[in-house]
Amino acid sequence: MDEPEDILSVASRWLSEGRRICMATIIRREGSAPREVGAKMVISSDGKTAGSIGGGGAEKQILEHMAGALQSNKPAVVDFDLSGEAEDLDAVCGGDISIFIQPMGVARRLFVIGAGHIGTALGGLARKSGFAVTLVDDREEYLAGSPPDENVEKVCAAPRDYQALGIDGSCFVVICTRGHNLDKVWLRNLIGLEPRYLGMLGSRNKAESIFKILEKDGVAREALDRVRTPVGLDIGALTPAEIAVSIVAQLISVWRKPETGGEGA
Repeated sequence: MDEPEDILSVASRWLSEGRRICMATIIRREGSAPREVGAKMVISSDGKTAGSIGGGGAEKQILEHMAGALQSNKPAVVDFDLSGEAEDLDAVCGGDISIFIQPMGVARRLFVIGAGHIGTALGGLARKSGFAVTLVDDREEYLAGSPPDENVEKVCAAPRDYQALGIDGSCFVVICTRGHNLDKVWLRNLIGLEPRYLGMLGSRNKAESIFKILEKDGVAREALDRVRTPVGLDIGALTPAEIAVSIVAQLISVWRKPETGGEGA
């Protein structure tokens, strides 16, 4: 399966299955090289590969670059010397190539911390809006009682378990637990992970009281100022469903327009 159209077909299928992928394409070839311009290779986030750009040490290094691109979500152009003079390459073709590496289908991962009325409404609407949603609560009965949706992952976890959730700089996080103290503990643990979006439900007065405590605990004010609270766009929302709409609208704004981040509530 080395024809570009076959690789594109595989890539399309993997994307439709909700996987993240990275595509490598030869965009320049000088001298002798095993594959022509346009040759493609794709790797999925779960480690599957299809196609080839020539094999050998160069392909091994390209796979490493592709895995890195999946983590960073940044495209890149990488040059390879196939003359045999480059270190760690076993190719002796005598030419060199340039590879365009492009991550695709990056999931919009949202962690909703709190499975109350607002959390479950938010999780369901965000899932319908294209986010990969994980609903987190330390109460099994609340997770079990939330509306069934096979596409919403449910995880029973307390604040001490935060590192096991897999939250990183590409993720969206909304904290909406049952109480201020629990919100504060979750915020203290998650803020150091620097997610792309970190929001907390509640009024400005509530947020400021929590921020003052966290500042005394050593959390930098600069980090606290990046927390979106009150969370969501200011649309006058009152019900859990309306609040979910306001939050999802802001999440989409951040995803689509990262330079502005959307209007705060």
